[in-house]
Amino acid sequence: MDDDQAVIKSVDTSLDIIETLVGADPMTITELAETLDRSPSNVLAHLRTLERRGFAVKEDNRYRPGLRYYEVGNSIKENYPLYEHGTEPADDLAAETGEFVWLMVAEHGWGYYLYKTGGSDAVESGAYTTGSRWHLNATASGKVVLAHMDDETLNEVIDAHGLPSMTPNTITDREELASELETIREQGYASDQEEAAIGIRGVAAPVRGLDGVIGTVSLSGPASRIKSEYFHEEMPRRVMETADIIRIKYNGAAAVDR
Repeated sequence: MDDDQAVIKSVDTSLDIIETLVGADPMTITELAETLDRSPSNVLAHLRTLERRGFAVKEDNRYRPGLRYYEVGNSIKENYPLYEHGTEPADDLAAETGEFVWLMVAEHGWGYYLYKTGGSDAVESGAYTTGSRWHLNATASGKVVLAHMDDETLNEVIDAHGLPSMTPNTITDREELASELETIREQGYASDQEEAAIGIRGVAAPVRGLDGVIGTVSLSGPASRIKSEYFHEEMPRRVMETADIIRIKYNGAAAVDR
């Protein structure tokens, strides 16, 4: 059975409705039907099922996503080994540096921030949020993930998602990216030179499990104070040390489980 034959269209429609509601203000059945080019009766049938299961809420004849997603999302997040073993070391690094520390995992060629913790000097830029989906070429964490993919997987991800520009500094050329990924593999960490957000620099390192990279840990802050020796030496050292602490915690627990 090929992919087209395997698709269950009713599930596809429900997911279309969910994604539309997530990205908009509360909508009426008519608005949803027009947006999705479906009949109001068809949309209503799906909404009733979603509402019954807690995934949609009706208020004043308009529908919005239900908090069931919050419950499901938190459960998924907390079951990731990187979250389970990485939050405490991330908190420690944030307290020591005063900056923001992030934990990222990759799925289907996207990067997702599972956890964010800030120190006393952390500056909120609004550029990054937990749970947000990111193109992997635009951040230090994402480039670490790409650097540890085999060539076939790397090409599949780029073909599927492209190399879009987030700022004028984002790497959008395949050859330039290949050179950057080779450097990352050699030095053991990646740098973000205001590639995801102007005014923000960062450094990320891979967290290795027993069978490969399970995610990344990164440290970021204002470019005005993240520079020179601190950016090129101190930050990478601290981030790699934290990644190693998480690795030890995870591998120790995984070894016991095995």
